[in-house]
Amino acid sequence: MYCVKCGVELSESEKRCPLCHTEVYLPGYAPNEDARPYPKFEKPEKVNPRGIYFIISFVCIIGAIISFVCDLNLGGGITWSGYAIGGIALFYILFILPGWFKRFNPAIFIPCDFLAIGLFLAYVNLATGGSWFLSFAFPLTGAVTLIISSITILCYYIKRGYLYIFGGAFIAAGLFCPVLELLGYLTFGGEYIMWGIYPLIALFLIGIMLIVIAIVKPFRESLCRIFAI
Repeated sequence: MYCVKCGVELSESEKRCPLCHTEVYLPGYAPNEDARPYPKFEKPEKVNPRGIYFIISFVCIIGAIISFVCDLNLGGGITWSGYAIGGIALFYILFILPGWFKRFNPAIFIPCDFLAIGLFLAYVNLATGGSWFLSFAFPLTGAVTLIISSITILCYYIKRGYLYIFGGAFIAAGLFCPVLELLGYLTFGGEYIMWGIYPLIALFLIGIMLIVIAIVKPFRESLCRIFAI
């Protein structure tokens, strides 16, 4: 069977030409509805990921127990197993725990992730007898948590003004760089070379550029056309 207008070959189940959309009309001919030009699409069943999360959870528990038992038998106490168990727990909180929830809310999980990272660093500092957590790791983790959590919460709930949000985040990150260098110098010593001024200038200028683009409408529209956003 062929189209009367463009001559393309048609399947028996076609009611319109797929090329010129001309209606197929043959007097006395009843098309076979079962003869499809393509196979029927069947939507695959969704796989419940909770079974995978359960297996991973079970493996993590087994790994933690084996590490603890081996450390007790070989070392006579808790030495390296604390790091292993802490690493397993941190991996589980960062990558597996959010999968148990139907709706992933980054405004909640991201601060919790950084809290878990901070607790793990505090344990490492305590286990090694160090003195770098409160003077270096804690301010660093807190600043990164504040900046990333602020970006996440604003983008998640406001859903507009992304250029202002990221511009402010770049400026805040740049201002923290000299503070980070000072904290590292006070904690670990060494030579104070003032390297923090260079990322401060770069990040500050990037942040100002994003804010200017957000304010000036022609700049914003031209960038949207260039990047097709």
